[in-house]
Amino acid sequence: MLPIWLTLVLTCSYANALAQTPTVGIVYPEVREPYRSVFLEIARGMEQELGRPVAHYLLSERDTSPERLIADLKNDRIDVVVTLGRAGLAMAKGLVGVLPVVIGATIVRPEEAPQGLTGISLTPAPEAMFDQLKKLVPNVKKITVIYDPRQTAWEIRHAERAAQERGLVLQAQPTASLRDASDSFRQILIDIKDNSIALWLPRENAALDEQSLFPEVLREAWEKNFVVFSSNLDHVRKGALFSLYPDNFGMGRSLASLAVQQVQPGGKLEPVKLLRDLLVAVNLRTAEHLGLQFSNQTRREFAMVFPAP
Repeated sequence: MLPIWLTLVLTCSYANALAQTPTVGIVYPEVREPYRSVFLEIARGMEQELGRPVAHYLLSERDTSPERLIADLKNDRIDVVVTLGRAGLAMAKGLVGVLPVVIGATIVRPEEAPQGLTGISLTPAPEAMFDQLKKLVPNVKKITVIYDPRQTAWEIRHAERAAQERGLVLQAQPTASLRDASDSFRQILIDIKDNSIALWLPRENAALDEQSLFPEVLREAWEKNFVVFSSNLDHVRKGALFSLYPDNFGMGRSLASLAVQQVQPGGKLEPVKLLRDLLVAVNLRTAEHLGLQFSNQTRREFAMVFPAP
């Protein structure tokens, strides 16, 4: 048994830590499974990071006005708000200037983030994608990507820096229409001769026709033995080598850390970040076809594999 004096010291220390930790409210839409579990897992990560519970505020389709939410938040003495999903982002715009706000669990482009907001986009950080590529396929020297500049120009700018820092060449080709994109993809499929060049498919990719062009890309990749990797998890199930997808618990911890920063004196408002809390999904059938061999340690890092065992 601990001495009484030590018990009192530990109790006071814990109470002081709680007093210094902000009271965080989490705002998200009232949705069905499996989306509800995603939001709850994010909340669990936040609570782990904060060391205290977070207050939940559900948004219904009938009540989209921020006034009632603001009243509830102030009544509950919330210090900082974390909003999740597109509905949460819409609500966050009405909270700016009232409370510090952090946005998450939605794809946010820099131009979409209103003044006074910070957060984490669901877009996987390109550097994380490229690090995983180098780990799984070390002989890749060049990455090719076709993109719609109206949608992902900002992500490509970020990716160009990330590739250069890793000694990779990023060949990024903008396209103005699906027809132009189809021509560009087909030319790339002709030009790629070996697996020293990999094709990257961003998560948001209006340049790729999922119904007709994507299956053609996978067929050519299979026949020519080159790597296709994607920021879209569903592509791995269909045959892309790997993808990175959100670690919801880890994302919750990162959102909580941002929330704490927002209420610290002199805290700097950072721009919206790209997602770094990520899990790895790998198509083992594609990897075997490419002749890739993974160590047991590397295999243990795969959170999801296809085909499912």
